[in-house]
Amino acid sequence: LTGAGPGELFLVRNVGAFVPPWNQSHGFHGTAAAIEFAVLNLNVSRIVVCGHSHCGAIRALYGGVPAEAQNLAQWLELGREAVLPGPEALTRTEQRAIVLQLERLMDYPMVRERVEAGTLTLHGWHYVIEDGEVHVFDVRSGAFVAASEATHSGTGPYPPYVEHDGQVL
Repeated sequence: LTGAGPGELFLVRNVGAFVPPWNQSHGFHGTAAAIEFAVLNLNVSRIVVCGHSHCGAIRALYGGVPAEAQNLAQWLELGREAVLPGPEALTRTEQRAIVLQLERLMDYPMVRERVEAGTLTLHGWHYVIEDGEVHVFDVRSGAFVAASEATHSGTGPYPPYVEHDGQVL
């Protein structure tokens, strides 16, 4: 999806691409620790929340999980606010869940500080598997649009992208 080489991306994958709230609980939150590490230690300049079509976590919000999956059931609550009525709304729920995670990222003080300073941008992607296309959250229109057609996405404005050979894109 990105064309990045080894070591150019710091990835965090979890069920639903959910971001736990920043609540200073100091618990065992691998995703929260990864966000803090990426922002404070690696000084990343972009955070992308990437969901995808036919997401099993979003589908589970509508259909439930086995009773013995207590940790999963609790984790899925992080996406509950995005749920729309009826399972035909899965795609919109997937997209709403991405935006919800972007909003939750802004509750992390180190993220908010850097976004407001212009040194960090947040991006929402929805990968449509069957089309092989990424739709990005366009902040100006408030909608997901094909990346090839997006005029603005993320929390920009963005500094020019400079390739390793110095070419400005």
